[in-house]
Amino acid sequence: MSIRFQMIRRRFWWAIMVCVVFSILAAGPLQAELVDRIVAIVNDDIILRSDLEKAMAPMRARLKQSGYSDARIALLLHSEQSAILEQMITDTLTDQQARRHGITVDEAEVDATIARIKQMNNMSDEDLLRMLQLEGMTYEMYRSHLNEQLLRSRIVNREVRSRIVITDEAVRAHYEANRERYAGQTQYHLRHILMRVSSPAPVERQQVSAEMQDLYRRLQQGEAFEELARSYSQAATARDGGDLGLYASRLLAEPVREALQGLQAGQFTDVVETEQGYQLFYVEEVVHAGGRSLEEMRTEIQEKLYTEMVDERFDSWLTALRQRAHIQIIN
Repeated sequence: MSIRFQMIRRRFWWAIMVCVVFSILAAGPLQAELVDRIVAIVNDDIILRSDLEKAMAPMRARLKQSGYSDARIALLLHSEQSAILEQMITDTLTDQQARRHGITVDEAEVDATIARIKQMNNMSDEDLLRMLQLEGMTYEMYRSHLNEQLLRSRIVNREVRSRIVITDEAVRAHYEANRERYAGQTQYHLRHILMRVSSPAPVERQQVSAEMQDLYRRLQQGEAFEELARSYSQAATARDGGDLGLYASRLLAEPVREALQGLQAGQFTDVVETEQGYQLFYVEEVVHAGGRSLEEMRTEIQEKLYTEMVDERFDSWLTALRQRAHIQIIN
């Protein structure tokens, strides 16, 4: 059977499916209420409107928890809908590859993953359920999400990670290029105040940024960092006055590292925009330590280069996957 004939047959069957859906919708108000709608076709799979709504449910719950009005929530969800649908298309393509290669995940593996997550975060079953409730997820939804993540991790490992080799030459070249960075190490005992941003909408970001700037002015006027952290920080460290403990400078995100440069104990940064949200950092203590040799840094550099290459190869793999796929978004 030719490729062209297969494509014609596939489109023929999708045309029949779409026609059936629209004919049912046209049959009357009662029937229309019972019919779901196709929002995207990905090769031989479809994404329904109900699937998209389910994917947006956690974000809807977080916005609701933040006190937004229904109209505001609807506006923010609408602005994110395209990005969420694109991610669902990517996930569907990845799942198709997993099915193609016979990759599966059983319930015991999901149970083991949940047990590890609870152990790492010192959580009880009740703690986990409370966290899921805040995220707008049921326990069944969470298990399904973990199953999908494990499945996709395995297909990525098969298609991407297993083909990556980090050579000694690459490790040495990276060390030499960053010798100044590895020559010595600065550690910071930090406190922080975090305000999260619920969505990427500009108005939302501006509002949170303005609230953080107000806290920055209060710090300049002499208010105690610990007390402001307890009252306003949205991080789990709030009850401890924002105490983060000791961090090596090299392990901090670049915006945070730059903001801390030159600060001494007792000083605090300007407002820093990070992946978690807007933050302020207070320097409790600065500790300077000696440099590290290539052998001491080898494992860390290997992990860094490996992660960078995985991200790069994964993006290329996804791009090729999308180019070969039949994808149709139905508005």
